Amino acid sequence: MEKLKQNKIWITIVVIGVVVIAILLAMLHQQKQSTPEAQSSSYIASEKASSASTSVQDTNNEKAYAKKAAKMKGHVYNDYFTTWTKQDFINWANSYLVKPESERHQDGVKESFGTTTSYMNSSTNMIYPLDDIAKQIKTDGYVSNYYETVKAYNKDYAGMNPDDIKK
Repeated sequence: MEKLKQNKIWITIVVIGVVVIAILLAMLHQQKQSTPEAQSSSYIASEKASSASTSVQDTNNEKAYAKKAAKMKGHVYNDYFTTWTKQDFINWANSYLVKPESERHQDGVKESFGTTTSYMNSSTNMIYPLDDIAKQIKTDGYVSNYYETVKAYNKDYAGMNPDDIKK
């Protein structure tokens, strides 16, 4: 009888131990499933789907922007609509560069190039953007960042909505 009671106690202890170990293993398994490594395949699949969707949307936007740009009129300089033509820029550069440096390098010498923004020289800070622009036009024979049409601008900036060109 004594042996039977001791065996029941041992059996109970072993069963409780097995149950505790099973619970701990279940908790460990659940914890492993919530780690970033375990979720990475799900994340990668989600990321690929999102990327594909974004790519399709970007392509659709570019097509719509190209159609819109083809219908728009005007010239573009540095993301602004301008009233100047390429020849206006060349004429300005020629007349600007013939001025003496003392006249060009004064505070307040500025030019808007037919846009709503102005580019201004500063003798105080020794910054002369107009000189740089004029020299670039004279050297290269064309105006950097100038587009004869909105359609030409759109070719270089296909992802930008032409309605966002500043007026």
